[in-house]
Amino acid sequence: MKNGIILCVDDEREVLTGLQAQLDRDFGTSYSIELAESGEEALELVNELLESGNDLVVVISDQMMPGIKGHDLLKRIHLASPATYTVLLTGQSDLEAVVDAVNDANLYRYMSKPWESHDLVLTVKEAIKGYYQEKQLAQQNILLNRHNKELEQIVVERTKQIQEEMMKSAELLLNILPEKVAMELKDRGEATAKHYESVSVLFTDFQAFTRLASEITPQEVVVTLNECYTAFDDIIDKHGLEKIKTIGDAYMCAGGLPTENTTNALDAVAAACEIQQWIAEWNEERVARGLKSWDLRIGIHTGKLIAGVIGKTKFAYDVWGDAVNIASRMESYGEIGKVNISEATYELVKDQFSCTKRGKIEVKGKGEIDMYFVG
Repeated sequence: MKNGIILCVDDEREVLTGLQAQLDRDFGTSYSIELAESGEEALELVNELLESGNDLVVVISDQMMPGIKGHDLLKRIHLASPATYTVLLTGQSDLEAVVDAVNDANLYRYMSKPWESHDLVLTVKEAIKGYYQEKQLAQQNILLNRHNKELEQIVVERTKQIQEEMMKSAELLLNILPEKVAMELKDRGEATAKHYESVSVLFTDFQAFTRLASEITPQEVVVTLNECYTAFDDIIDKHGLEKIKTIGDAYMCAGGLPTENTTNALDAVAAACEIQQWIAEWNEERVARGLKSWDLRIGIHTGKLIAGVIGKTKFAYDVWGDAVNIASRMESYGEIGKVNISEATYELVKDQFSCTKRGKIEVKGKGEIDMYFVG
């Protein structure tokens, strides 16, 4: 048996078979894909794997199962193996269970059934990467603690430097987490996941990024993305949005959290329009210098979601829920140079922004969705 384990739990054999086939294809050469058809069977298998010294890297569990439900199973697994990354699959909108799993099982990701194959593979890849990064960090922390004990011999000389490092750590925490969340984490040692009734999620993505990136050096890719993301950061900060994360050439932010408000849809659309304007002017300058333009799609959706802090040694503020998935679809079904919004967002901004109805568009996994272009 390989040392790294990916465990899939579902009471439907057909679903398990599908998961196994998909994960085997992408990860089977490096990881063992283990299956369990119930929570009880999964717990027995987890005990065996841990006793054998295996790395239980990722557990993917269905929520609605006879006996032990998915969120309760993940809580028990988290107690037995805190380093394991957990993913919850559900075909029902069970937000309370997801919140429970985020708070008590260190839930890494919540995915609705049926899931997108690409989303699942990306989630598992990122979870594997995070697991081994945190494992390495834990080992480094042990060495660091040992080194700190030695440094206690020269406390007087090092006091100033330690204070400066503490200030840098506090500043870093504020850079990676919203201030309100960072303060809660600093004061209580943890930040509680929260359910929001109305948040506007904004996604951007560069058209044909893979081709563009292949035509320049890796250093140029990083410099170009950094130039764009720095501008995006300034724009969304001006409009009161919170940056969530970047994944490659995708940029994600949201309005209406961690402090709730009633203007987040207007704020998100205004920021999106300004981003597209910045991109247009930036591309004009690039073309004038003989460089290729980087064309951008933007999508926005407003709805309910859950937000909270994930990770144990490398904190990250993230959001989960169907609203996030729909916002991502708004981006992928949009057009370059335009801002594509859902009907939910349109109803909140139609009095302030001119919009063009696109009609109902069939979206994979979501059915028909009304979409609008801003402007």
